[in-house]
Amino acid sequence: SLVKLVVEDPVYKRDDKYFLSREEAFESSMRKSIHYIEALKSGKIKGRPDAYFYRTAINDDLPTVLHDSMFLPTIEGQCTEEQKEKWLKLASNYSIIGAYAQTELGHGTFIRGLETTATYDPSTEEFVLNSPTLTSMKWWPGTLGHTATHAVVVARLITKGKDEGIHLFIVQLRSLEDHRPLPGIKVGDIGPKFGYFGMDNGFLHMTNVRIPRDQMLMKYAQ
Repeated sequence: SLVKLVVEDPVYKRDDKYFLSREEAFESSMRKSIHYIEALKSGKIKGRPDAYFYRTAINDDLPTVLHDSMFLPTIEGQCTEEQKEKWLKLASNYSIIGAYAQTELGHGTFIRGLETTATYDPSTEEFVLNSPTLTSMKWWPGTLGHTATHAVVVARLITKGKDEGIHLFIVQLRSLEDHRPLPGIKVGDIGPKFGYFGMDNGFLHMTNVRIPRDQMLMKYAQ
């Protein structure tokens, strides 16, 4: 059974969990994430339901869990078929790791209050993303602190000077070569928390970050 696979695998042991420092806990969780991804690719785990129960049996904070539970489903549900052809393939085989960047320092579940902007530049057919205030900084999304290369960013669409409300955008955060933040991106870990030490909850600040027009998720809005 899936539970037996996890219980008998020494990589997933938890007997030292409460004796680890924060850094050690994150490293341990990352090893488990990599081992889990390798199990997926090897065929030991087949299909999303099995993957869910396998992750549940691991019973630990996995830095990649937001990739599986938020980034992938958002691509599946909000992208056009053309966009899915590109992004779903990359995300499903973990060539990229995604976060879901909605929560801001000043705004949690109050979606209409989000301040991050994505201003359309028709001369280049690009969106220009900015964090215009301190409270607009993305704050708390899991996987963002160290792990994610990309994120679905929730931002206000500004076009022709008009605020068109909240839309979703795929933004690359870090280089796929050396994992360093890209120009205009300030991203990192928010620091110590009361628990959940294996998850790299992070912050994101953007200054004039340009993305192509087709990186707005366009199934329901173009």
